Amino acid sequence: MSKRSITESFIIKYIKAISPNSSNHDIYKKLFANMSDIDFEEFINDLESGKRFLSIIEPNSADTGLSVENNLRIAKELGHEFFEQIWIEGKDDMPTYLTPVKYLVMDLPLRRASQLLIKKISVPDNNKTIDTLSGQVTGESKGAKISYPELQVCAAMGMESTLVELMKYRGGDIKGAAAYNAMLSKYGNANLTTLSKYASGVESTSTLKTFLTCCHLRSTLP
Repeated sequence: MSKRSITESFIIKYIKAISPNSSNHDIYKKLFANMSDIDFEEFINDLESGKRFLSIIEPNSADTGLSVENNLRIAKELGHEFFEQIWIEGKDDMPTYLTPVKYLVMDLPLRRASQLLIKKISVPDNNKTIDTLSGQVTGESKGAKISYPELQVCAAMGMESTLVELMKYRGGDIKGAAAYNAMLSKYGNANLTTLSKYASGVESTSTLKTFLTCCHLRSTLP
């Protein structure tokens, strides 16, 4: 058998193994049958460079045999490890370390959050109206909030300073926000280390503690 035939058989074999009850392997058979040797070589080079990926089609609610257990079995057969220990980059209060537990590491498609679309963006005219319960800007001029998925994305990207700005100084710390705005007005920028001297805590946390106390419930909220 030629090198091309061996490669085609390998791809078709494992496409069928991943989704045994589907017609995905037939799609690749037809694809390869219509490829010249030059096209096939380009196809393989694109796979090696990451420009192109092998993919399968899974109709909704169809029993194609695709499963996590089957994927793990195939990965073991191919010598692929889905779970790896991860090096966590050190910070001021924590050294770089290797996790003792293995985590799932894989490529996933990335989709931009809908909040980044122009029609979803809300820019306030001013920040003069403050909600007394949350400490956040409110009224007709309030801006868009940060969603939990967006918060997770920022945390995953290591954007701790961004989260402190969004969730604290723009998220309800009245005294910290006042210092933040004053610094922006005077210098055109703000420094989180300097702002920490003026921080008073997020107002919504204090409000929640008051509500719990009124309900005769003890809490550890500051």
